[in-house]
Amino acid sequence: MFARSPRGARLGLRPYGVAVVATLVATGLTAACHQLGLGDVEFAWFFISIALSSSYGAGPGVFAGVLAGIVTDLVFIPPLFDLQIELDDVLRTAVYVTVSLMIGKLVRARQRAEAEVQDREGLLSYVAHELRTPLGTIGSWAELIRRGTIPAERLPHAAEVILRNGQILARITGDLLDLSRIALGGLSLRREPLDPGQMVSDCVASARETAHQKGVALEEALRPVGRLLADRERLSQVVGNVLNNAIRFTPAGGEVRVRLREEGRRAVLTVTDTGAGIPADLLPRIFEPGMRHAGSEGFGLGLTIAKDIVEHHGGTISAHSDGQGRGASFTIVLPVA
Repeated sequence: MFARSPRGARLGLRPYGVAVVATLVATGLTAACHQLGLGDVEFAWFFISIALSSSYGAGPGVFAGVLAGIVTDLVFIPPLFDLQIELDDVLRTAVYVTVSLMIGKLVRARQRAEAEVQDREGLLSYVAHELRTPLGTIGSWAELIRRGTIPAERLPHAAEVILRNGQILARITGDLLDLSRIALGGLSLRREPLDPGQMVSDCVASARETAHQKGVALEEALRPVGRLLADRERLSQVVGNVLNNAIRFTPAGGEVRVRLREEGRRAVLTVTDTGAGIPADLLPRIFEPGMRHAGSEGFGLGLTIAKDIVEHHGGTISAHSDGQGRGASFTIVLPVA
């Protein structure tokens, strides 16, 4: 359901190291088979090495195929130690690479399918868990009201609790709908010429009362920026989410700074807080579904949705933190029309 980075991309240069090691092992096994006169199976070891490397991506698979072709020609095909490659050698290597890449592609497709199934199962379990709390709270207070066991002076509090949990359910439902549209490629954008400075200023004004009630200073410095061709409502959703998160995780007496500037042909918005910060182990996964700070409200989908909305606008969003208790900074970069 959610896009995952290719396995090789996450592992960096490691897949290419695997390709080298697999080729060396295949060389040794092929040499042993060659000594035993098993000519029909000796080169199958290179096929296996290429298939193994291909499971990490097309790049490592091709790299292993090239290594296999070079080693085969230099070591096993007479005359030895030259680069005179015959047509049948080229065809054999091409077959090894092609078939192995096909196998590797099937392996990666299966891995993605299994990961998506796990994601769906995990998300459904998470949804059930998150919905249980507000639904249980609403049901409990509604039952007390139905029985008439709540004193009249407590009824406004009961109504407030029910309303607050109803708002949580509405936010969860909205997040799930947005996530479903994104997963199905159905996120629609109503693009129009947009003044990013005015849009950010409106978002700051909306959040100022919340910051004031919590005792958090909200500072803005918005420089003139070229107009965007963007969906005002969706971008306001992104900015509002990042800004509200910053206020939520900043204790009383802290500060949230909002900066907007233009770099080249891009608008750069930075929201920096002096709050709880982001743990080092969470930072690389902060935009994944369900990732959130312990004790925080919400469904943990806000930043996932924000990332997809920004990327649909051709931009990027990133997070930085020096560690827990040292604040956090979110940067949104969007192309200027």
